[in-house]
Amino acid sequence: MKNATTVVESVKASYTVAVMGVLGVVAFVSAILIAWPALAYLGSKMMS
Repeated sequence: MKNATTVVESVKASYTVAVMGVLGVVAFVSAILIAWPALAYLGSKMMS
C-alpha cells in the first residue's frame, strides 16, 4: 500500500504545480492586457 500512497502524493504534487503554472500564465497575460493601454500611452508620450 506504500507504493499507491507514493503515487497519489506525486500526482497531487504534479497537479498542484500544473494548476499554479496555469494560473501564473493567466495572471501574466491579464497583467499585459490591462497594462497595454497605459504602456502605449506612455510610449506615444515619450516619442513625441
